[in-house]
Amino acid sequence: MVILVHVKKTWPQHLGGQLTAEESVLGDWAPIARAALEEYGDVLGAVHENVIVAVYDIDPDATTFVDKNTVRFAGVPSTRWAHLIGQPNPGRAWGRRGYARNVQYLDTAVVAGGDVTAHPTPEGRRAVVGGFTLTVTDDGNAVVLVPADRTLTVKPVPGPVGEPSAESPS
Repeated sequence: MVILVHVKKTWPQHLGGQLTAEESVLGDWAPIARAALEEYGDVLGAVHENVIVAVYDIDPDATTFVDKNTVRFAGVPSTRWAHLIGQPNPGRAWGRRGYARNVQYLDTAVVAGGDVTAHPTPEGRRAVVGGFTLTVTDDGNAVVLVPADRTLTVKPVPGPVGEPSAESPS
């Protein structure tokens, strides 16, 4: 399970050299109850400007409670989840008219990524996930069939942190 923290104040301090990445991300976070830490405390993802900027494997034995609901994490940079760095926030968007709390919880299935099994068809490779059907043709184009009661949102893959994405002006 994954805990996401919003490092809107501390990550700029890290970028400016005032804090290490560990100080920025592992810091003191509230409100996190012991039960939530036990259930979700495998991976800690730091989100700045709705992009993952750091990911840590949490060491539950070294993680401490500063007070009843404030946690000081212990962990090491994650190699298993490092591919998330630079990716969009997989949780609820933070910011104006977005999520207000500084902590979110996710099932790792949301961020596990990877490819689902695709089956060859005359049109191309085809995969079905949750009723959505994706077919990728031999020329690399895609066709998506969307269930009648669902919606589809298409977003460009962002560039590395600090570089403009297709959504941002250069």
